[in-house]
Parts: sequence; C-alpha cells; structure tokens
Amino acid sequence: MKNQKKISSIFILLVLTFITGCEKSEPDVPTADRDKFIGTWLAQSVGSGGTRNFTLTITASNSASDQVIMQNFDGGGNNTFIPATINGNSLSIIRTVVSNETIEGTGSYSGGSLSFNFTVYDGQSVESRTCTAHK
Repeated sequence: MKNQKKISSIFILLVLTFITGCEKSEPDVPTADRDKFIGTWLAQSVGSGGTRNFTLTITASNSASDQVIMQNFDGGGNNTFIPATINGNSLSIIRTVVSNETIEGTGSYSGGSLSFNFTVYDGQSVESRTCTAHK
C-alpha cells in the first residue's frame, strides 16, 4: 500500500510539473520609449533659410537603449546622422557637427507626429528652425 501511495504521489508530481512547464508565459517586456520615434517620416522644416521638405529616417541606436539616430535630418543628406536621446515623448538632439554646422535642439512625439525646435550654427550666425513630421 505504501508503494502504491508513493507511485501515485510521484505520478501526480510529474503530471503537475508537465502541466506547469507547458504553460505559455507572456514575457513582460515594456515597449521602449524610443519605439514610437523609429520609422520613416515625411518632414518639413521652416526657418530664415527657407522651407525644406525631406524624408527623415529614425533608427534605434546601438550605443544606448534610450537613443536614436536620425538620418537626413533637415534635408542634410542620407550620409548625415544626428543622434538624439529619448525620454518618454521627448527627444533631445545631441549637439552634432555636420558639414561645419552645429545642430542641437529638442523635439516631442504627440498624436502620431513629431515636432522639433532646433538651431543650426554655421560659425557665424545661428538659425532657429522648427520642424514637423508625419509617418
């Protein structure tokens, strides 16, 4: 009788182990703040230097989980890359020199669009620009 109880207990334990081992578990992975910024955006910037229409591509940075890389920012060309840091719906453009111009500023995501306020300093004058972008 004791052997039968042991065998029954072992059998129940094995069945419970199998059942709990087969349960699907959904990982609790939060969506990174930067995910909403990533993609291809149709953008327009305005400033004293005129209006620029351009396609902006934003990709995830490999350097840090809170950073993105903006390609062709302000129509600077596909070989220009501007890093930015993301915090919630806010974006901070890291001061970057591209073609002898220093670019820095801020941006935000709201309702599926991006908006930026940034400056371009060419060594002689500072141009303030605003930009909006939509996917």
